[in-house]
Amino acid sequence: MDLENKTNNGVVRDVTVAHFLLMFGYKLFSAYFPLFLIAHNFSLKQIGYSYLLIYLPIALCAPLAGFFSRRTNPALVMILGILGYGAYALMMVVDGSRGLFFFWQIMLGVSASLFFTGSRILLMAYPSANVERGFSWFYNAPFWADAIAPAIGGIIIWRVGFVPVFALAVAMTLAAAMWAAVKLWKIAAARGGRAISLGVWRKKWLNLLARAVTPRLAPGLAISFAGLWANGLFAAFFILFLKNELAWSQGSVIAYTAWASAFFSVAYIIFIRPRQKDANEKSIMAGAAMSGLFSMLFAIPLALFNFAAVFALDFFRGAGGFVCQAGRSSLVARKMEKDPEEAGRPRASLASPEEAGAFDTIFSPLGIALGSLTAGLLIGPLGYRGLFFLGGAVVLAVTVITWFFVAKNRRMG
Repeated sequence: MDLENKTNNGVVRDVTVAHFLLMFGYKLFSAYFPLFLIAHNFSLKQIGYSYLLIYLPIALCAPLAGFFSRRTNPALVMILGILGYGAYALMMVVDGSRGLFFFWQIMLGVSASLFFTGSRILLMAYPSANVERGFSWFYNAPFWADAIAPAIGGIIIWRVGFVPVFALAVAMTLAAAMWAAVKLWKIAAARGGRAISLGVWRKKWLNLLARAVTPRLAPGLAISFAGLWANGLFAAFFILFLKNELAWSQGSVIAYTAWASAFFSVAYIIFIRPRQKDANEKSIMAGAAMSGLFSMLFAIPLALFNFAAVFALDFFRGAGGFVCQAGRSSLVARKMEKDPEEAGRPRASLASPEEAGAFDTIFSPLGIALGSLTAGLLIGPLGYRGLFFLGGAVVLAVTVITWFFVAKNRRMG
């Protein structure tokens, strides 16, 4: 058992490092994405649609990525996704038409689907002793990247221009691909090369979806999805809120992004991680309640939005969402059946890590995609703060309604 835990912890570490390297390269320029779109005369509604074109393909391609992982190797799926990020960075150097730009947004989503599906499959197939904490390490990798990458990218852009930033991003994606190949290929090969018919694959997905609507899973998934939807509102417009509504300079926005992410990573290690008890449903509800409450507080009068107020609201909103989504991934990993082919049981229709990992990959970007679409439609009439308030109110409402539903079922049981 100790050897198994050591092996599984090594997989969690190596998948997290690959995630960090990939996100470091991507966040060299992605932190400025809304500002880039504004500079290229995109409307606020088109900005929301741009995020939709990234996140929706992640959800749509995840089942096929899971199927491909089973037939080949999850590490290969990860590597193809990583290389897709590199191709995207190269194409951003080309000043093409708007139609070409939207095409590459879709291709970025496809690449992300491959990477995150392969990653989640390995995290579920080789879980750490504390599953929720293992997913937290994985989800924290972008915050570590945010602590450094935007500042480096901002300095390079300011001094030289965008081309060197995209070149550095490509180099980081190659480093991530090499890390995944060296560290994960051999152990991931045990999950690949297993023939499966489309009929069995369909039965596995039907079984998984049937389990998703059971009382054991549905409440937590509903709360998590509401939180992801609200996060889509912030993903599209939070940076523009700082720049346009609060009149922060671009340098201040960059500095805030780097400093806040660095603080969150330290806070995670000191305060959040030690308190993660793998209590999936409780983590989901508590995290969502915190995220929803602090999202609603963005409706405070504009005069109160000094640096400290923005940081406090953003930090507790983000921390709550982080705990909620880590709890959801742990819930999916724990509640979905292990692959019966490995357990020697005759039935082959139960969900395995391939399907569970793909499902978790569908779930996250679909919520953010719908949130980005909503943001694009409502940003005009509601404004930034009204949009954020709506997101928080929806999350709190879903959490409260679901809590009463769960409490009622427990009393009846």
